[in-house]
Amino acid sequence: MLTLLYLTLLTGIASCGSGDRENSMADEQAREHQRLEEVQEEHLRRDRAPAQDSLSFEQAFSHFMTALQTADTSAVNQFIHPDLGLWVVEQPGALPKMTHVTDIRKFRREFQGRSFFTIRDEVKACDLREEAWPSFDCGNMDYDRGQSGYSKDGCFVAGPAKFQKSGYWDYASLSETEIRQVKDTLPLLQRSVLHTATSFEFHFGQIDGQWRLLFAKLIYPCSA
Repeated sequence: MLTLLYLTLLTGIASCGSGDRENSMADEQAREHQRLEEVQEEHLRRDRAPAQDSLSFEQAFSHFMTALQTADTSAVNQFIHPDLGLWVVEQPGALPKMTHVTDIRKFRREFQGRSFFTIRDEVKACDLREEAWPSFDCGNMDYDRGQSGYSKDGCFVAGPAKFQKSGYWDYASLSETEIRQVKDTLPLLQRSVLHTATSFEFHFGQIDGQWRLLFAKLIYPCSA
């Protein structure tokens, strides 16, 4: 009788151990299947995306806006040059702050450590108008009344000269090496976009046939 009970216990223990192993293997297979699906999905997405070198700036910017609104980190990272990176300009106090970014997932905005994609709540639309940027006056700004302070409202795309001469980098507590990196990147700029509702600016250059976001200025005017 004792022998039979002992054999029954051994069988039960062996069955439990076998079940645990089977469950562990099933979980691992499920995780591997999920990883494969994610890789396949990324390949499909890349195959569907048009080649950047075939896009006009307006088309490329439209893709950037779509990536921003859908919080598509992979698509936004395609606009960041792997070597030059993206410089994000903010102004948490009296002086500007510049952050060098090569992976948009790792960037956190100065206020509350929010992600880059939180700007989509403010930049909900940006229909480009090719013309000189409007003038700005702090005295004419009243957000409560929907007054941006600009002489005209909308999204304007023009040349980069104004930003290239702005000199934010000279007051952003950057090292000499970083300032040199910024100044080496500035001549590569070709198109600059102003979103008047926020005063945010996006500065692009076409490098090796691809439009890259090289600078993003996320500063609220008259707030320092």
